[in-house]
Amino acid sequence: MTAMARLRKAVLWGSLIIMLAGALVACGGDNGAAVQRTPVIIHLEPSPGPQATIAPATATPQPRATMDPNITPEPPPLFQSKGVLRVAKPVTYIDDTCEYLRMRWDPDNAAPGTIIAPVMYHRVKHAKGERGVDRTYFKQTMREAHRLGFQTITAQQAVDFLYHNAKIPPRSLMLFVDDRRVPVIQEDFMPFLKKYDWTVISSWIISNTDNIPGLWERIEALYATGRVDVQCHSLRHIYILPGTPQKTIREEIYGPIPYFEEHFGYRPIAYIWPGGNYTRYAVRTARQAGFKIGFTIYPNGPIMFNWIPLQEADRNIGDPLLTLPRYHANAIKEQLPIAAEMGEQARQQALEHYPQEAAWYRLHCGGQLPPPSFGQ
Repeated sequence: MTAMARLRKAVLWGSLIIMLAGALVACGGDNGAAVQRTPVIIHLEPSPGPQATIAPATATPQPRATMDPNITPEPPPLFQSKGVLRVAKPVTYIDDTCEYLRMRWDPDNAAPGTIIAPVMYHRVKHAKGERGVDRTYFKQTMREAHRLGFQTITAQQAVDFLYHNAKIPPRSLMLFVDDRRVPVIQEDFMPFLKKYDWTVISSWIISNTDNIPGLWERIEALYATGRVDVQCHSLRHIYILPGTPQKTIREEIYGPIPYFEEHFGYRPIAYIWPGGNYTRYAVRTARQAGFKIGFTIYPNGPIMFNWIPLQEADRNIGDPLLTLPRYHANAIKEQLPIAAEMGEQARQQALEHYPQEAAWYRLHCGGQLPPPSFGQ
């Protein structure tokens, strides 16, 4: 058994998230309503064994594939991986296959196998008895992500990639700090943001920010550094359940927008669902309000262009881009190598299947796909 196979086995049995019935206090905001369909997270240490080493992602030269004229065209295959959460399955969201293939193989776009690993943080423990991810583990995670070649991206970069396959780092990281946790960003994240030239996303609750002296000024100052991307975490941090009135849902989704325009000069494009709770109506309302992406609390796996791993309930919502998964802070260090390997596997599959996809494109779309350059 290879080192990576041992690592995957250890992590899948040890560090992957075990979904149990019950409630997770995912976001310690202003509202204490019970969470619906939320897992209890049990974090087990991985069994000891040799650690796999994955080199940082680079734009390695690839052989130019040639197309056999006798090939029988096949549609592009959906990449499958055992690295996603067991109860999740990948889904696509682009209906026009011709348009998808055009964007997939455009040499100016992101190369196949480019991944985003979104990670949810709340607190970092500094003393015994405090809640949050262990501080030593947090620091190890930041260093491991950098070692593996991960680079952070903003919400806008994620939107451009997911909608248009715009070029982003091959191993991209989205670091979220949920709720109005300015000290966590300043004290724990900022040293790494400066050291690695990274960014972090503040999932901001509007709530009573007006009534807390200096709070607006503090988050505005962080935003002004260029290292903090502020996005929407609702108006009052109300968990959206099946019985939540539509009026309340609309207030939670539309209410924050004027505050963002006043304090930051833009409309938020990412909605981070409080407690990971939402309904079909809520997702539809967020789409109508202009939100381009939305994030849950479910650690299904990394995301790729036109490839989102979702659990059944989220698949039934029918809008993958507004129910995107996020890894959990207390298990991400062990999962980053798996996510990186998944990207490499997807990249290799794309290269191997290029002749089939090019033949399919020529038959059904007209014209020729450019040969794979993978960013060169």
